[in-house]
Amino acid sequence: MTAWPEGRMEFVCTIPAEKGEERWLGEVVVKRHSTCMAELLIYGRDSCINAVIGKYMNGQYICIPDIDTGCPLGRLSDLFWNRERLSAHMNGTDAVTVAHALRALSGYTGRDWL
Repeated sequence: MTAWPEGRMEFVCTIPAEKGEERWLGEVVVKRHSTCMAELLIYGRDSCINAVIGKYMNGQYICIPDIDTGCPLGRLSDLFWNRERLSAHMNGTDAVTVAHALRALSGYTGRDWL
């Protein structure tokens, strides 16, 4: 069984910029979880994103009900894949924030899969 964090977990988001690298702080809160899903609140750059991650027969997915979207995920630690998939459905800054939140969860739990 996965050990989920309690309280807020902070992480640093990074993205290449014209002059080096742009950075900002993000936070993720696990609101609820079970063996095959977790409900998250992800904060970063003036956004609050409610997300549900879970398992299905082809892997993992993320659903973001507030913006009426969802998509498959790669490993939770795969910043490039998850950012690319998410950026097709949301603005780039939020996609980077969510991808980094997933990686932070992976680092905490020690697992890339739910």
